[in-house]
Amino acid sequence: MTMTCDDLDLLLPEFLDGSLTTSQEEQAAVHLATCQQCTIEVNELEGVTKLYKEHGMLELPNEARQRIARALDIES
Repeated sequence: MTMTCDDLDLLLPEFLDGSLTTSQEEQAAVHLATCQQCTIEVNELEGVTKLYKEHGMLELPNEARQRIARALDIES
């Protein structure tokens, strides 16, 4: 079976934490070797995951939270 972009997208959490089956890992590797868009997405998510693991959750300044809330038209 050939893995599609949608298939990989559904498996991203397992892909990122290394819990795919051997078959799924092989299929993902084949797909990533031929799909630049998925490769970019995986690389970006791996970068975010690495930053989170290194620094943990950062506290967003109150002013930034309020600006985001206003932009989203929600109450903070």
